[in-house]
Amino acid sequence: MSSGQLLKMKLVAYDDISFSSPSGDEYEVLINPESYALTYETQKSDQTAQGSSESITSFNKRSPQSLTFKFLFDGTGVIQRGGGGLLSGLAVPGLPANKPDVMQDYESFKAVVYQYASDTHQPRFVQLQWGPLLYNCQCSRMTITFKLFNPDGTPLRAEAECTFQGVIDETKLAAIENRQSPDLTHVRTVIEGDTLPLLCYKEYGDSKYYYQIAQFNGLTDFKNLTPGTKIILPPIAK
Repeated sequence: MSSGQLLKMKLVAYDDISFSSPSGDEYEVLINPESYALTYETQKSDQTAQGSSESITSFNKRSPQSLTFKFLFDGTGVIQRGGGGLLSGLAVPGLPANKPDVMQDYESFKAVVYQYASDTHQPRFVQLQWGPLLYNCQCSRMTITFKLFNPDGTPLRAEAECTFQGVIDETKLAAIENRQSPDLTHVRTVIEGDTLPLLCYKEYGDSKYYYQIAQFNGLTDFKNLTPGTKIILPPIAK
């Protein structure tokens, strides 16, 4: 049940694709997005037979899903960040003496979502946190638009449109897609009556691997499996 509390979207930077090592940098948005677009895409291959003018289109693969958001940066002072008894994101009467710096705010945002990590030589991994939304991703595209200016040309308001592409490490990806190859990781959903030795016997032809699988899945009570639980079964050298 919703508590009615205003929760702000937060973007948290991570150094690894497993999202286990936060970099310590994060950014809380000024105003929550009004909407976001979720995009699914497939890639196809076109092949043309020799002597034919027509091409044959065949499915190649699914592209990672992506989310697109617009973020506002305001330096006019009419939008309050934080609270002070008022809801953040509401216009307030009068302008504060120390107005926020749009470029400084934008640079703080970019440091989280687009700064290159020195060890991976690519933009950081980002986790979007907003209510029920928890999305592990990388920023694949960012366009900044400046909309309002001081007489000296310094920007007072800006909007960043960002596309975040979902990322997942190989082990979890194989488990989610449930690809059926003997050398790939599989995932099984526990049903009533399942035990870890039984699942191991079905997967590997031998129940003796149950302890290794319990460790891999972080199970502390592997004797009592809850129906509906997902068990990851990686390849095991026999």
